[in-house]
Amino acid sequence: MGGPGLDRVLGSLRSRLAAYEDTGDPSGILSDAATEEAALLVDAVREHTASGADGAWDDDALATAGRLHWKRHLTTPPSDTVHHGAAILLFARPYRARRSLVPEVLWSQLAEHPDDTPALDLVSTPAEEIAELAEALLADDPTSAEALIPYLRVAAGMLPARHPGRPPLLSALGLAGSLLARSVPSRGDALDVAVEAAREAAATMADTWPGRAVLLSRLGLFLWERHQRDGREEDLTDSERHNRAAVLACGDDDPARPGCLHNLVLALISRYQLTGDPAVLDEAVENGREAVRSSRPGLPAAPLHATSLAAALRLRFERTGGAEDLAEAEKVLTAALDLAGEDGPYRSLVLTRLGEPAEVDAAPPAPDEPPPDEPPAVESPAVESAPVESPPGRSRVPPRRRWRWWRGR
Repeated sequence: MGGPGLDRVLGSLRSRLAAYEDTGDPSGILSDAATEEAALLVDAVREHTASGADGAWDDDALATAGRLHWKRHLTTPPSDTVHHGAAILLFARPYRARRSLVPEVLWSQLAEHPDDTPALDLVSTPAEEIAELAEALLADDPTSAEALIPYLRVAAGMLPARHPGRPPLLSALGLAGSLLARSVPSRGDALDVAVEAAREAAATMADTWPGRAVLLSRLGLFLWERHQRDGREEDLTDSERHNRAAVLACGDDDPARPGCLHNLVLALISRYQLTGDPAVLDEAVENGREAVRSSRPGLPAAPLHATSLAAALRLRFERTGGAEDLAEAEKVLTAALDLAGEDGPYRSLVLTRLGEPAEVDAAPPAPDEPPPDEPPAVESPAVESAPVESPPGRSRVPPRRRWRWWRGR
């Protein structure tokens, strides 16, 4: 038995499924309340398994949650992979224990389902830990993004909107989508996935979530990348807004602040290229200076922050002919070269920027002209430069919490 509270949850979810079978009305099984009940059952099974107290009740609970997602899959477009993936995941254990709990149409798929899948599913790992693991894998190997995206989408799709683990999962999903789009240009859909995942996370995260500034800055970066790809001004406007919010969400001593400022500089440079407004360029320079000034010693992305400041300074030199701006840009890049080290990921970028000529009176694009494809002297950041860093000793996601917010408890 799962206990009185959990038995009520299990009974309620079974009633929703029965009502759908009787009436054909899917509203009950598509509701967020149904997602909440299924996720509570999965949460309970995971805890029972960890304590060695799992048994037949847990097989029934997983099978019921699996039926919810299977029915959802049958009511959604054929392209659905989230609910199908959730159903296969949830049915895997009941299939091995009591095959009769599982729809027969899925037996052949479950027979081929591996037993040693990565610990990136909610049956074995809490949401916050899945997000942490995914972030670590992406930092270690950005090429893992394509393989991670299905796991992250399924995990996020199994959680109700207000679950505290959902924003960290969506933030990691956004990062994976952005990395995939950068490494495989033909996968433009991955950047759209990144933007939408980060948007949803930003809309549902708590104001006190430690990863708030990082997420807002990521969203601003993803929107800027999409503006670079498509040239849509609304994406640039949203990028500026979210990057400004990210900077405001950082304290003066927050280690994430230099990266948030750097991403804001990217957006401001693109805005200047679109409008030719010198005030925007001045703001880019000031924010770039602060990003460089506040980068702590040893910060891997510090050389990258220097390149965005140098880009803004050189643009201002080209506009005004002020020799002091060109001198400052060269000084900043020379210092960044020392920080980059012999084998650092940004050494080649800094060397390239140092070798680029600057010309006075290079006219910025007029307001009615289309923006250039890329801002001069700015490179779409590599993974290390989604350059917002977690504070020392603090994860990008909240500490693990027992999920006890359900209204019936």
